[in-house]
Amino acid sequence: MELKYNKNLSKIQTSKIRLFDAYCNQFPGHIKLTLGQPMSPTPTPIKEKAIEGIHKNVTTYTPNRGAVATVEAIQKYCKQHLDIDYDTEEIIVGIGTTEVLASSLRTILNDGDEVLIPAPAYPGYEPLVLMNNCTVKYIDTAADGFQLTVENLKKHITPKTRCLIVTDPCNPTGMALNRKNRDELAAFLATTDIYLLADEVYNRILYTDDYQSFGKYPALRKQLILVNSFSKSHSMTGWRLGWAMTTKEFANEMAKVHQYYVTAACSVGQYGLLAILDPQTEKEIAALVNDYRVNMEYAYEFLVKLGFVCHKPQGAFYLYLSTEKFGMNGDTFAERLVQENGVALIPGNSFGEAYDNYVRLSFPVDISVLKEALNRIKQFVEKL
Repeated sequence: MELKYNKNLSKIQTSKIRLFDAYCNQFPGHIKLTLGQPMSPTPTPIKEKAIEGIHKNVTTYTPNRGAVATVEAIQKYCKQHLDIDYDTEEIIVGIGTTEVLASSLRTILNDGDEVLIPAPAYPGYEPLVLMNNCTVKYIDTAADGFQLTVENLKKHITPKTRCLIVTDPCNPTGMALNRKNRDELAAFLATTDIYLLADEVYNRILYTDDYQSFGKYPALRKQLILVNSFSKSHSMTGWRLGWAMTTKEFANEMAKVHQYYVTAACSVGQYGLLAILDPQTEKEIAALVNDYRVNMEYAYEFLVKLGFVCHKPQGAFYLYLSTEKFGMNGDTFAERLVQENGVALIPGNSFGEAYDNYVRLSFPVDISVLKEALNRIKQFVEKL
């Protein structure tokens, strides 16, 4: 008798980002600009608070939706730094944005629903949709400078459309929605029965003043799920701590899924977050974001001078570079670059099949390492 798996697993594959990153490991001495890994350690006060929690034996279960003090700390953090205000009953602490996204989608979707995703897009969303026996429809944003417009969105809506996922600022392009597009999207969506799942994990890493959270639109609150974490902004990718902000009604339903998926987030990690508003934490984060800005400006100017076509990032820590001028697609460019000159980037079609002629460069590394990598890229393209 044959043992069978969930049929939806046949629709998904291991992330191409991870596969290509692993492929590059065979080349000694290569410079890795592949993963979205912040360049500095977790801020000192958070580490010290977590250690304190261990010594205080804060190692038991917390409430499913998060320890009371942790939820209150996140509430205050979002009010202070993002200017968005939710009640504690409207917040769920989860295991990174991935689990929060998975639990949100499981709460939203029924078999056969469609989810809209502007592309290019972070590849982690589609598998979560497919495992719910639902369909993803991508919205190509390249013609609009990687901005999602209402006009483009409307073309893709069908009676089956259940949810729109927006990453703002965006991985891989680094683009943030401009105020006009964000205002128009919020106003339109508020007239529909479509959920907006807004992944704002990069919204403390900004290089523009023209940004605000979707949480600032009162008319949108009824269908909005804000997803965020400290992974990128506070160098906490390994801590696996994220949160959702939404209506009390949705949070109550989502809590059922969250409870049975993971029970609760790590108690020690949650205790560490009590230092999230420590002045030293914010000082370290401000310095880190400034380093990202320096890296972004240097890399962008350097690569544009080399002939790369690229939109200047407004947030996150990526450059999405067209390889078309150099007569090869992103796969070939990335493979030859790491083989011949020892720099690892990610092929652009990892973020959508339509983006064969791109590569993504992740720049959260020491500036000296970044400069060496860029010089190697220069040597590579000059010999083509």
